[in-house]
Amino acid sequence: MPRTDLPPGPRGTLFGGSLRGFAERRLDFFLDVARGYGPLASFRFGPKRMFLASDPALIEQVLVTDAKYYIKHFGARMYKPVLGNGLVTSEGDFWLRQRRLSQPAFLKQRVHSYAPVMAELTRRMLADWRPGKQVDVNYEFSALTGAIALKTLFDLEATEDRAAFVDALRDAFDLLSARFRHVIAFPKWFPTPANLRLKRAVRHLDGVLDGFIEAGKKRAAEREKTGHAGESVDLLSRLLAARDEDGSAMTPRQLRDEAMTLYLAGHETTALTLSWGWLLLAQNPAAEDRLVEEWKRVLGGRAPTPDDLPNLPYTDAVISEAMRVYPPVYLIGREATKELELGGYRVKKGYTIFMSQWVNHRDPKYFPDPEAFKPERWLDGLAKRIPKYAYYPFGGGPRVCIGNTFALMEAAILLATIGQRYRFTLDPGAVIDLDPQITLLPKYGIPATLELR
Repeated sequence: MPRTDLPPGPRGTLFGGSLRGFAERRLDFFLDVARGYGPLASFRFGPKRMFLASDPALIEQVLVTDAKYYIKHFGARMYKPVLGNGLVTSEGDFWLRQRRLSQPAFLKQRVHSYAPVMAELTRRMLADWRPGKQVDVNYEFSALTGAIALKTLFDLEATEDRAAFVDALRDAFDLLSARFRHVIAFPKWFPTPANLRLKRAVRHLDGVLDGFIEAGKKRAAEREKTGHAGESVDLLSRLLAARDEDGSAMTPRQLRDEAMTLYLAGHETTALTLSWGWLLLAQNPAAEDRLVEEWKRVLGGRAPTPDDLPNLPYTDAVISEAMRVYPPVYLIGREATKELELGGYRVKKGYTIFMSQWVNHRDPKYFPDPEAFKPERWLDGLAKRIPKYAYYPFGGGPRVCIGNTFALMEAAILLATIGQRYRFTLDPGAVIDLDPQITLLPKYGIPATLELR
């Protein structure tokens, strides 16, 4: 029988529990709890009971063994005003249907077919760069991977007002993340200044997404007229053509939700991996020199193809290490739908189990000198020696990120294509800080100056 008491953990305050510590220093909070209270700890956010599982076996039990008894936690559901009921937030049969529909776009052969588009759009960006230009590394990579996501997944060109879209997206996520800091928050329909800002931001995002969908509908109609209706390959076309067993099409809201989810998932992880990766390389010139030497030897100045990637082990190691030190997704949560057992303790229905990549990727048991950037640690089979859930940048189980193969290939192609031409010199006065929202963002960007190799 599981124990009926709770795992050890911080008591927090009478009313808010540990909410203040989480809100003020989110990453350090989870690290302190794991290191201070062991592989399974407990705490409260107001009336809500949380567990933090940091042992890889416990994480595997939640994400794999008992996956069908958990749903996404309350925090993930808070982002529904932006993400809607897409793959990230939906549950049950509806989620399974959408996953099956989307999966073909991310099969290995299809992902490899996207490589020329990735290389071409990268070359277009490089054509606008000049030595001495000052850039925000994160903005540049987010713009590039956003354009690649639009073209490969939706067959659309990046013609929207990029700055306005990003501003609306960040504003919405800022406002939703701020709700975590309150035990009791006004409902989203109540006309507070913050809720009104959120409504405006979501309205702007919806307008852009509606534009994506209308463009897809026009393309589908043109293919129908010319007798090429079955030749569509992009994901948006598949979504538009999808039919339930009763013959009904996806509703406009379903189309909007999947378009938003797949657009964000299709570029955010790669953009952050590249951004944090280049910051780490700029701070570790010996690693950068070794990386450039690999590119010279294998590529000789040309853009890589998927066939080249097995011959670029250090490039792969740099990407793996960047995602270890600064995991784009730093926290996963699951909410129990029935009474369960975990680590010998009873998990009541409604309890949330948190699992943090930020914590696990810094475990010295598996990663000696965990704060240091050491790509070489991945070159001797480390990934096969450590437990599966000691390192899990894309999550795991049935809900593992659908675009993980896409993201890893894209990161390698962009890193090598750009890195053979330019290096980034971090601005001397740059303030680099972390902004853990739904993903791990650089709070003030990463200001750098372009320098030709």
